[in-house]
Formats: sequence, structure tokens, C-alpha cells
Amino acid sequence: MSNLVKLINEFFKLADRAEINQLLDSVVLTDRQKKIFEMRYLRGNDINFIADTLGYCPRVINKELRLVRNKIAKHLGV
Repeated sequence: MSNLVKLINEFFKLADRAEINQLLDSVVLTDRQKKIFEMRYLRGNDINFIADTLGYCPRVINKELRLVRNKIAKHLGV
């Protein structure tokens, strides 16, 4: 697991709902990225479940999560 993933995961373990909402308001995500973000970080679903539910392959979900993490990291100054 990369350091970026570890830092993002740690942020979500410690953040309260207000901090998460503030982050979501300031980071521009597509509708698909918002849904994937919500399912992964707020609900804790795994990649395969998200892929099956949304009808995409796991590789697409991983790519979108990487893009989301990069946007969050840029916002957080990581």
C-alpha cells in the first residue's frame, strides 16, 4: 500500500462527518467518483462489491479511486 493511500485512509479514520462534508464540498468529483468514494470510504465496501454493484470492472473502480485520492491529497496538501 502506498504512502498516499495510508495517509488518506488515516484521515478518514480520524475525521468527523463535518470534516468529510467540508472536504467533499471543496473537491470536484464526477458523479461516478462521488458514488465510488461514498461506497469505499463512508460505507467501507470492497472494490469487487463496488464493481459488481455499479456494473464496472474492478480495474475501473481502482482507477477512479486513484483519481479521487489524488484530488483529496491535493486538497489536503499531501
